[in-house]
Order: sequence, then C-alpha cells, then structure tokens
Amino acid sequence: MSEDHKNKAFLAYKNDSRIPCRYGAKCYQKNLLHHNKYKHPPSNKEKEVEDGQKILIANKRKIEEINDDKKEADFVPSKIQKVKTDVSNVDINNLEDIDNIETEKMIDDNIEEIKEKSCASSDDSNQTIDDDSCVILSPNCMKENIKNLFLVQMPEDFYQFYEFCKLISKNTPLMALKSIHLNLVGPFDILDNKLKSFKNKDKEKYLRHWRYYYDPPELQTIIKGEKDGLHLGYWRDECFEKPIFVVKNKADVNCIIQPVAENIFGAVNVCIEDALKAANLFEKTSILQLQKRLKEFAQEHNITLERKTAKMINREKKVVARTFHKAGIIVPYNKKTQLGYRELSVTDKELQQIFKKIDEADTIEERKKAMSKLDEVVRLATIAADECDFGTCLELAHDLFSSGSVHIEKTALQMFSIAYTHLDRPEFLEIIKVHLKNRKRGNDLTVI
Repeated sequence: MSEDHKNKAFLAYKNDSRIPCRYGAKCYQKNLLHHNKYKHPPSNKEKEVEDGQKILIANKRKIEEINDDKKEADFVPSKIQKVKTDVSNVDINNLEDIDNIETEKMIDDNIEEIKEKSCASSDDSNQTIDDDSCVILSPNCMKENIKNLFLVQMPEDFYQFYEFCKLISKNTPLMALKSIHLNLVGPFDILDNKLKSFKNKDKEKYLRHWRYYYDPPELQTIIKGEKDGLHLGYWRDECFEKPIFVVKNKADVNCIIQPVAENIFGAVNVCIEDALKAANLFEKTSILQLQKRLKEFAQEHNITLERKTAKMINREKKVVARTFHKAGIIVPYNKKTQLGYRELSVTDKELQQIFKKIDEADTIEERKKAMSKLDEVVRLATIAADECDFGTCLELAHDLFSSGSVHIEKTALQMFSIAYTHLDRPEFLEIIKVHLKNRKRGNDLTVI
C-alpha cells in the first residue's frame, strides 16, 4: 500500500461516523452486521465482500497466531483445539489458502456440536424425571447413590469424615459436631440412610437439598450451622473433578464465599478453633476433646489439616475473575493469545449500580431503562462467548446470581446456559436450572 493510499485510508477511517470497534485492526469478525455498525482502522490487507464494503484483516498474522496457539494446546479448550488443528497446516504465503479459511464457521460448527450434546443430555434427564418408577437406594452403593442424586462425586475425605463422626457419636453421627453447633447435612443424609427410595419424577428436587440462596452449582453444602445461614461445602470448578477445597458462606448476611481448608477435616478444625474463642470453660472441655480426636484421626489416616495447601495456592493462580462472591472462577485460558476469557464491558462497581437501579426501580419504565443497560453488558458478553471467551459469560452469570435479585434471575440462567454449555459442564447447568426454579432463602432447606 502506497503512502498516499495509506493517508487516504486513514482519513476515511477518521471521518467515518460509525462506532470504532473495540478490537481495532485485530478484529477477525466477518459478520456484515458487525462491520455495518463498527469501523475498523486500515491494515495491509483488504478483502471485498458482496455488498462492496471492505473488511480489513491481517491474514498473515492471523494464521501465525493460530499456529502459535497449537503449541499452547494444553491451555486451550478441546473444542477450540479442533478448530486450530484444522487450519494449522495452511501456507501463510499462499493468499488463496488464506482466503479460503473458514475459521469462524468451524468455531460455530463446534459450538453447535456442544449445544447438541448438552441438549441430548438434557433430554435424557427429562425422560428420567418423567418416569414414575421408584428407585430403591442400596446401602451397598452409596457413592453411586450420591452421584445419582447430586450429580457430583464426593471425595474420599467425605466418607472418612463420616466414619470419624460415627466414632464420636455412634447412633447419631450427623450430630457429632453439636458441641461446636454444626450438623452434617446434604449428601451426608444419604450416607446416613435418611432416604430409602425416591420416584424418578421427584429426582430433581434433591438437587435443592440444603442448597442455600447464594450457593452456585460449584458449591455443594455438607455442613450447616445454627446462625446467619452459616454453612460449609465442597467447591469444585469442574463437574467431573474432585473438590478443590471446602468453603463457607453466611447466606443470611451476604453472598461472599470464603475458602476454609482443602478438606473437611481441616475445615472443621478451623471451626473448632473459632468456637474455642467464644466458648466458656465448660464448653471448652468438650470442644478440646473433639479437636484432640479429630487430630488423632487425621494423623492416623494421613489427612492434612492445613488451612492453605499447595493445591489451593495453585488453584488461586488460575482464577480469571474474582466475581462478586470472591471465590473466583476458572476456565481454560491461554495467556499468550488471551483466548478463553476477557473482562466484562463494565467494572464491578458499575455492574452493582445497574443491579441496584433494577432492584430499586419504582415503576416498570424505570426498571426497563435500567435493564437496557444490563442488556448491553449481556450482549457484549455473548459476543465474547461467540469468539470463544466463554469465561466472560460465566463471570457475568455468577455476578447476576450473587446479586440475589429476582428481577435478573432469567438473565443469570441465560448466561449460565451459554457458559456451561460451551465449557461442557452440563451437570452444573442442570443444578442451576433446578435451583432457580425454586430458589429459597432461610435455613430450613431439607427436602427429605
């Protein structure tokens, strides 16, 4: 491109009345609607489209980045890897090869594949729920029973802790922590044979068993307290993975989710130490006895009681967004290409102000006006997901959910659906659907 041509192109860009695209010359969008609305700075390559409009793309750089991405495949979601592999052998010096690349189409095809897979899974679940047959829970298949009812597997320390509680209170193991005002709940109820059978059509309600108001799908409650909606639960970032750590939340206070320890033994030990600070002399005796037996059991079974382990520190490094609940989220993310997550179009403070205006609106018109601002945030997050930054929708989903506002629950579910579908986390999607269908405040959340 000659110098004169460059100057003319720059002047044309400067005088263009369209909105500047936030990605500038790096934008790879081919959608005509996008280019009709946004202007892009001139670059070295121009490609004609049917309506005569020119889309400016840096083809050579694009293919080089795709080839670089292949080297970083361990950090890229499997569905995206397939796209990168399909174009990795293109000759970057052959413009005909470059022009024939249909990267965007391949991404769309893969996304559709994920959606179809998720829908098929959902259909299977619906068939099970509609079934009026009765399922008998076998005492010999407790791990399978829990997985079937809660859609996630419990780690080994879960079962070890139940055995420990039976040593403390043989007849009532779920009450073994009564000296520190805690009770075992959730999956422990199944382990304790509180549920003998259930009808398949009622199965989904067990996903709400001891699911507190601010509990996202990543959190599975296992212990409840007596005040402030205090409860502890396992946190996992992937449905199929074992929990990363145990967290706590006070649902009557706020949505904040705090990591406590790597396993349930360490978490209960922290609770014991907190209880000792407020206990009288008589109470301290029984609490210290409980702690002594807990430490002995943990040592005998080689269970760590550390509050912050290497596993937890490693997880912290992978957090892409802190979210309103502060526990953070993790998605496959390539630091080199920044593929997998981008920041929301608004700050946390701005988003909270939008939520506040929606909640405090006195009229329908006021709420619509506030919702229109949220709609723009949602639109940009959806575009991010279209470009494989799935973490953006997941962050927004968690923020919407953590706001606690009933007016934006449908929007939260929309964002969760996009994120969990693309991230291949169907169990989490099923959990959030059931939860939002009948989301309850309070501390009596048993369904058994």
